[in-house]
Amino acid sequence: MTIDAEQLLTLLTVAETGSVSEAALRLGRGQPAISERLHKLTREIGEPLYVREGGGIQLTPAGQALIPDIRQLRAKLQDIENLLMRQKSLQVGELRIASTSLIANYLLPQYLQSFQKKNPGVNLFIKSGVAYWENINLSELDVFFFEGEMDIPHLPDSYEIQPWLTGEIIAVMPKTHPLASASALSLKDVQPFPVVWREPSSGVRRILEKAFRKKDILPAHFIEVADVESVGAMVKAGLGIGFMTRTVFEQRPDWDLISQPITSSQLIWQSYIAIPNPARRSRTLSVFLDLMGSSTPLARDSFESAL
Repeated sequence: MTIDAEQLLTLLTVAETGSVSEAALRLGRGQPAISERLHKLTREIGEPLYVREGGGIQLTPAGQALIPDIRQLRAKLQDIENLLMRQKSLQVGELRIASTSLIANYLLPQYLQSFQKKNPGVNLFIKSGVAYWENINLSELDVFFFEGEMDIPHLPDSYEIQPWLTGEIIAVMPKTHPLASASALSLKDVQPFPVVWREPSSGVRRILEKAFRKKDILPAHFIEVADVESVGAMVKAGLGIGFMTRTVFEQRPDWDLISQPITSSQLIWQSYIAIPNPARRSRTLSVFLDLMGSSTPLARDSFESAL
């Protein structure tokens, strides 16, 4: 059997347009070429795949049965084309990133600024926020940044996970807060006061909840917000004690808050990156990783055991 992809894709296009002439226009071929592909495919299959009705074409049951698999073939070929496109020169390339909002807003900008300065022709596509992950297609991404303790999408076997940046989680509060002048701060000290923290999927929040449970402490009550900017705004308004990484806090002097380390618990935030293995990386991604100083892969089972 000598069926080729062009014959199958031609049948799909004819099915979608209902006409040989329309299919020829969409595929940029002459009508005789389209008809010849259909005839060859029919001969190879050994039974009619379509019939002409009212000036158009209708698929037979045999032809209709092929359509779902041909659509999958077209999608796979499109994935391959996307991969090849990402391997082109950086002058016409693109870098596609998915990330948590915290990483995108506070950790990535300095790296992206340096990268864009050296490669101004590369378009940057950045999808941030956990809500985006529900429909994430990792085959369309170059790199995926996420935080430890979070639930992440299933990663294809062709992906590697590497640890990236770590940070100390600190408590933040207004300068007039009763704990502002404390020489040392523990989670037990925090317990009587309202807590402002992120949504349940947040890596920082999950670390805090685990630490509270370990100490058998339940915060008096809490305010839940969707991003770290809202944490800062609510704390500034005097609505509670907030928690964030020191790196984030140091970038927001406009909040006019003070910070306190938590002395009784080791609250360390860890970030990770998921990237295709070296054979599948685009040139654009390789240049970006070199700029970030990221080169040593972490085994998947080591990552999972660390969580």
